Amino acid sequence: MLVVIVGVAALTLFLMFTEMSQPVVPGNQPARVQVVTSQPTLSQDFAQQPGGAAPAPGLGTGPTPIPQSFPTPTVPLPTPIPSPSLPPGDFVIGAQVRVVGVGTNGLNIRSSPGLDGTPRFLAAEDEVFVIVDGPQNVDSLEWWRVEGPDDSERFGWAARNYLEIVTQ
Repeated sequence: MLVVIVGVAALTLFLMFTEMSQPVVPGNQPARVQVVTSQPTLSQDFAQQPGGAAPAPGLGTGPTPIPQSFPTPTVPLPTPIPSPSLPPGDFVIGAQVRVVGVGTNGLNIRSSPGLDGTPRFLAAEDEVFVIVDGPQNVDSLEWWRVEGPDDSERFGWAARNYLEIVTQ
């Protein structure tokens, strides 16, 4: 009988040591949930007293009181300046127009209406064109397709702000 008890004890010890020597492989453990919460670091005792008074005496030299926030006053926005009016005249297909207000910079005549249109060529101040299409409103501007009266290869889109009707 003593042999059986010693044998069972030895087997038990062998199994315990074998279980403890098992390598720990990630994902081989039971799931564990850990909840992490933070504790507030300030209480209402540190808030500034009404009227800007210091904290009540007896609190010691603790943290600086938390300043209270106040609404920011609304600043009125300036009145927008109206944009200059468009040049007068009846802008219709077939009308002749003159480039104005560009000085020596010239006017980009574009491949499509809008500021994103690729410039095709630069029209000079006082150059005359014929309206062949339009209007199209793009980028808050009114665009007209113009063409050179003597050269059909000089065509593109121009903003009305820089065109005026040629009076005969």
